[in-house]
Amino acid sequence: MPEKKGRFIDKILDGKGPGADDGGSFTSERQHTAQAFNLHVERKDGRSAEGFPWSHYAGYRWTDEGSFERLVVIFGARAVEIEGNNLGLLINEIREGQLNGVRELASEQAQLQRRANEGNPLVITGVKTYPEFEDILKEIKGDDEHETRHTRRFER
Repeated sequence: MPEKKGRFIDKILDGKGPGADDGGSFTSERQHTAQAFNLHVERKDGRSAEGFPWSHYAGYRWTDEGSFERLVVIFGARAVEIEGNNLGLLINEIREGQLNGVRELASEQAQLQRRANEGNPLVITGVKTYPEFEDILKEIKGDDEHETRHTRRFER
């Protein structure tokens, strides 16, 4: 007699069970009364991420560039530029204060997500931050020519 598998086991074996990474482009706060603390921006390599506090949020600009859309979000003296398709879903999350994070997808992941979600899925193909992380790090550390290469002390 063949073994009968349950739905839960099927989900785990298919990679759709608890803890499976669905490869989604964004995350949002699940509680309707809670507000996201910061916007977590994750690069497609998975090796770098940055946080932008919503307390510094100044506004956004959403443009249609033809084959893709561009969303620029300003946080004080910094900005996040997001490129992809159907970015209007992010606008709703921003307005409701629910957007926790965006993830830049590799081109293969983006194609899979487009095929898996018929219609008009949200797909983030590129994320840039200004000023760039390396520039901020150089400013904190000081000049590369510095003799001791220790972190610079800040004036008070």
